Amino acid sequence: MLAILVYIMVFLQLFKSYELCPLEYYVIDENHSYCSQPYPNVVDLPISSSERTAILRIHNHERRLVRGTNIEKMYWNDDLAEIALRYARRCEFDHDKASQRSVPRIPLSTGQNLAMGYDNWTQAIGGWIEEKEHYIHGYPATGIVAHYTQMIWHSAVLVGCAATMCPPSGIFDMKWPFYVCNYVTGQLNSNLYRPYDQGIEDRPLNDCHGKVCLYNGTLDLKTCQCQCSTYATGSQCEHLNCSILPPCYYQSPESCIAVNVPLECPRLCGLCDRYEVLKQVYGKANLAPNTPAIKMLRTTTITTTTSSTKRKPAGRKMKTNSQKQPRKLSLITHPSTVIASNSCNYLSLSIGPYLLHSLMIIIVTLKSF
Repeated sequence: MLAILVYIMVFLQLFKSYELCPLEYYVIDENHSYCSQPYPNVVDLPISSSERTAILRIHNHERRLVRGTNIEKMYWNDDLAEIALRYARRCEFDHDKASQRSVPRIPLSTGQNLAMGYDNWTQAIGGWIEEKEHYIHGYPATGIVAHYTQMIWHSAVLVGCAATMCPPSGIFDMKWPFYVCNYVTGQLNSNLYRPYDQGIEDRPLNDCHGKVCLYNGTLDLKTCQCQCSTYATGSQCEHLNCSILPPCYYQSPESCIAVNVPLECPRLCGLCDRYEVLKQVYGKANLAPNTPAIKMLRTTTITTTTSSTKRKPAGRKMKTNSQKQPRKLSLITHPSTVIASNSCNYLSLSIGPYLLHSLMIIIVTLKSF
């Protein structure tokens, strides 16, 4: 009987320290924003269909104005929006990591724009657009431009946004609206001042209906067809064949921070493990990002919870008078940051069986009495 109590206590302690999180998110990052704990008393500000239309219209208007030859039309993505909402519920006016906002079936760089204190979405996005007065294509900026350049990044074809009303807390003595937009693909710091190829004439945006190409594939803007790497196949290069990978000349997963390493060494950078999980969850036939996300297996794994201590919003201070002080925050992302390290992948695949094994021991022990 003592052995039974010991096993039960160990099993319950494990679940006290961990919470369930979908495996397809946990394999990307054990602290993925999809599994975030909401801040107490936060209130969602649902985006209406007209607001969503306005968000896309404003973005695509700015993208068309710059006359870029390789800029694509932007489309809404529900997965990006859901992750943005779960992050906005945390009421932390600071960026999460790019890996923590990555969509499972879109292993590409994911950018983010934040704003607070504005009355509506038009004003919030307008604050980002104001930065273009500091922007000259191909030249160093004279001020902050990262929000604006993310909006006009040539391959930022997918966007998902969300907003919440955060309660007073800490340095904030009034409620404050929090706006979050996530983008695929995110802008790269190496091309911050050249987010597109400059043209000289007005032209419509390239429109491939939000199609993206995975695993080092490239999109032909004339045919809207993906040209895949030697180790990927499918309409969006969504099928990764890790048995025919080219030689990898890097030894440490820390090398994956470089832009080229995840593309040259998918196994080293965790893409092969992530791909196997995606096949289990969605099925091999449903891995293309533009297909409906039908989950074949409702798989969960274990991830650590945050502390139960109430957190103070890590945002900018708002003045207490009636004049609101809107704030904005942007992040320049790196494509390798959407890839979880191998340790996260192996951890996610090992903790679940360990807990099940413990439960089986308890059941077998009970049957012996």
